[in-house]
Amino acid sequence: MTLDELKTRINLLPPQADPHLPDHAYPAAVLVPLLKAEQGLELVLTRRSRHLRQHPGQVSFPGGRADSTDASLWHTALRESWEEIGLAPELCRPLARLRAQHTISGFALTPFVGVIEGQPEFILNPAEVEELFRVPLDYVLDLRHHHLFTLRRQGRWHRVVFIRWHGVWIWGITAAVIHQFARQIAR
Repeated sequence: MTLDELKTRINLLPPQADPHLPDHAYPAAVLVPLLKAEQGLELVLTRRSRHLRQHPGQVSFPGGRADSTDASLWHTALRESWEEIGLAPELCRPLARLRAQHTISGFALTPFVGVIEGQPEFILNPAEVEELFRVPLDYVLDLRHHHLFTLRRQGRWHRVVFIRWHGVWIWGITAAVIHQFARQIAR
């Protein structure tokens, strides 16, 4: 998929309202970063450091909890991307805001799709990020690669999405965001 095709599909999407999120949820934002490549767009993902308290070793998007100094959740996503992978905010422009989701760890997470200009040199913060890798956007948006399971946790049923890419399992809120994005684009 090219950037122009993606823009056309995104522009045709009706805006989706955020679901009712618990009042006690912490506001957070992630960047769903897209890079232009020869074969089309690529999604940039990270693997969290294994020593972290929350979600160690999981595949994730750059992002995190909003700070009081952030002007908006978009700025939260940009600040966290700078802190985690060294992505300069001026190299990223917003393409879409996806519907917020509640995480089991207590966050109201707002994903922002952003297009990265050029081919930046990523500088990983080893305290937060162990690895950075890229996946073709066409691959992760193809719903045939999404495996859905229903699990019971803490007395409630949860739908969990898994996406496999070259021996790596993408799951949890990261896969849920990708699944939401893919379903919106597929319409």
